[in-house]
Amino acid sequence: IGDVLTNPKTVLTWLLSQLGTTGFFIGMLAPIRESGSMLPQLFISGWVKRARNRKWVFVAGALAQSVCIAAMGISAILMPPDLAGGVVLLALVAFSLSRALCSISSKDVLARTIPKGFRGRISGASATISGIISAMAAACLIFYRNYETASLLAWIILGASLLWVLGAGIYSLVREPVPEPEEKDAGPNKPLLAGVKERMALVIRDPLFRRFIIVRSLLLGSALASPLIVVLAQTKDGTLVSLVGFLFASALATTASSFLWGKLADRASYLSMAIGGFCCAVIGLGSISIVLWMPAFSRNQWLWPLVFLLFNLGYTGVRLGRKVWVVDAVEGDKRTDYVSTSNTLIAVIILAMGLVTAPLQAISPLLPLGVYSLLCLTGCGLAITLKGASR
Repeated sequence: IGDVLTNPKTVLTWLLSQLGTTGFFIGMLAPIRESGSMLPQLFISGWVKRARNRKWVFVAGALAQSVCIAAMGISAILMPPDLAGGVVLLALVAFSLSRALCSISSKDVLARTIPKGFRGRISGASATISGIISAMAAACLIFYRNYETASLLAWIILGASLLWVLGAGIYSLVREPVPEPEEKDAGPNKPLLAGVKERMALVIRDPLFRRFIIVRSLLLGSALASPLIVVLAQTKDGTLVSLVGFLFASALATTASSFLWGKLADRASYLSMAIGGFCCAVIGLGSISIVLWMPAFSRNQWLWPLVFLLFNLGYTGVRLGRKVWVVDAVEGDKRTDYVSTSNTLIAVIILAMGLVTAPLQAISPLLPLGVYSLLCLTGCGLAITLKGASR
């Protein structure tokens, strides 16, 4: 729920735009959010493996995220536009680093507490519940449509910081089983560089894991293209009602599809990635066609929230599929190495994609949207080759 109310792709982008912040700060939101939580994982995974109960790593990360979100809200309320933009970016960097702890530890806790074959459904059910509550919260914003948008969003973000505190408290109650014998000892403390080299060698030694990295890289378009849909909508309508439409669409997509995607991911995670990626590719290319050949229709107020909804239906399948794949593929501490290595490599690729597509976006958002859609189309075809790790 907190992620929906503070989403950099929608809420933070809208907030900084309403504040009148320099475009540089707005343009850096999505790359920092997508890569910041993954980039350090290769370097901190060794420390996480030495924690006997991984749930406490998650709790610490969640509490740190709460502080970062509160800093964003306070800066937007009290500071001038560009200073607020700078503080929001710095807080987002710290937020992403804290999220890295949660990303690694949560997959270990999931694997220790939920048997293989049910993990996708559990993830899908939790996403569905949060989606329902998020949709209700988004709908409530309609009643505040006459309020000053920037101030309202800043207070919402500040209040949302408490959700991470609540989440940390609930997560601390999880009964995490005692680690299996092979997990009790993470081994001697290796030098950082040696540990990094050892985990990077997985990409060379394991062809299936290497293929997963390639597929996930191609399917990054499903994560990076959605802000471009928001940009297309902002050129038509920049009111709070339009933002509510996007928030509601995001929550509805999660609610309507997470459990079904999760069930499919338990049976064949590669199919979840493939079908989800294909949906994103079709919606992305369809959006380009609408703008180019149906300009009058593209000005419809509710068109882009609907497109955003359909796109996020596909993205949910990609996200749940790749999460279940990497959790089911291996066991024990090797899973931690797989998660941290893949996430760090993907973070580097995201930054590289950002550098390549940023000049294209300066010309037209349709250009990077087309690139990401074609990448998704390629990725969904290669995802079929990951069949070997499915249940």
